[in-house]
Amino acid sequence: MTSIAGLYSEYRDDFRKNIKLATPIMTGQLGQVIVNVVDSLMVGRLGAASLASVSLAVSICIIFIIVGTGISFALPPLLAKAHGAGQHKRVGIYFYHSTIINIVYAIFSIISIEVIVPLLGHLGHNPEVVQLAIPYIRITAYAMIPLMLFQSFRCFADGLSWTLLPMIAIITGNVANVILNYMFIFGNWGAPMMGVKGAAMSTMIARILMLVVLFGLIYKREALWNHLKIKSLKLKKRVFNNLLEIGIPTSLQMFFEVSGFAGAALLMGILSRDAQAAHQIAINMSAVTFLICSGLGMAATVRVGNRLGEKNAIGIRRAGLSSIVQVVIIMLVFSLIMIIFRAVLPTFYIDDVNVINIASTLLIAAAIFQIPDGIQVVALGALRGLQDVKAPTFITFVAYWVFGLPFSYFSAFYFDIGPIGIWLGLVVGLTISSTLLTLRFWKKSKVSPTLDF
Repeated sequence: MTSIAGLYSEYRDDFRKNIKLATPIMTGQLGQVIVNVVDSLMVGRLGAASLASVSLAVSICIIFIIVGTGISFALPPLLAKAHGAGQHKRVGIYFYHSTIINIVYAIFSIISIEVIVPLLGHLGHNPEVVQLAIPYIRITAYAMIPLMLFQSFRCFADGLSWTLLPMIAIITGNVANVILNYMFIFGNWGAPMMGVKGAAMSTMIARILMLVVLFGLIYKREALWNHLKIKSLKLKKRVFNNLLEIGIPTSLQMFFEVSGFAGAALLMGILSRDAQAAHQIAINMSAVTFLICSGLGMAATVRVGNRLGEKNAIGIRRAGLSSIVQVVIIMLVFSLIMIIFRAVLPTFYIDDVNVINIASTLLIAAAIFQIPDGIQVVALGALRGLQDVKAPTFITFVAYWVFGLPFSYFSAFYFDIGPIGIWLGLVVGLTISSTLLTLRFWKKSKVSPTLDF
């Protein structure tokens, strides 16, 4: 108790700064995952096959979404450093170059997903599940364009600490998504009954709305819009390189983790339809807490980036370590909630007894990895603020692909542990990642005359 009180006393001011910056990001991040949660809740009423189809579709589409998000995340640390150093002319230049990269990536995603779709029938999944998943996947692919444009404006606002504006846009989109789901999934209010396809269509419209709302909010803020008033933009290879040198490793970091979870979903589908449906329920629960932590991770990126621009070595370490301590406290609470209510939470999604039993078991593993999951997200954010991305990329690769996924595969299929074995592999990957990334930040942020600014 004394040590906890000491930590609180030492980092109290930092905790307040973190929360002030992170709360709108957390709310916005939570709002984004709620779109998938609502889809799963509503689609689950159509049966296990429909819920499993969403799990399959999300396990594929989420890889492209996360990689795109990672690429767009190169913008906030560069803006934060430029803002901290008083180099305001660079803000608009970075924004427009980042937007071009995002649009190119969205087009690449659409082409890639269209190539993947014909191959789905050869993965060993239930044919009914695959048939239901294909329309969802295709619509989600084209929704990458409004999503990546939204990411441009969102990262622009977040990097300059205007985190409230993206939150407002995301909440607006979420409300619209719930209403549209009610209309298109079940055919209410005169709309056609589209089932799983209707959930994807609702998400597409909601993303377009989010983009329009955020653009309007930024346009009305002169302090923000003035940064984007550039009379003549000259595209520079150096600026593209600066963005890609951070964005590509960041996207790979996120890809290695998310592909671990997507791989787990695919392995679940091989075990059984019910196991895959249960995985979708448990992953929804975990995604809520993950994106809350992601808000703190972005706050760490911005605060560390600002201190880097100011060349404040002590501030860099405090900004990162306070965020790590704070996320441990938050995730401990979520772990307890998952353990206590593990038998109740799955019943909100489906009334299939077997799916509920499997999901309640998976939530135990989810509770175990909450703390390491939170730590690795925030540590990655702090390192991104230092523009240290290459070594963390290697760490995430080793954690999830060398240890996590193989552990999942052998536990489920060689040692016959079943669905819980797949999730124990996720626990292993997250624990290794969080440990090595924290040690990396501790080393990189060591206060000394040799700290590279």
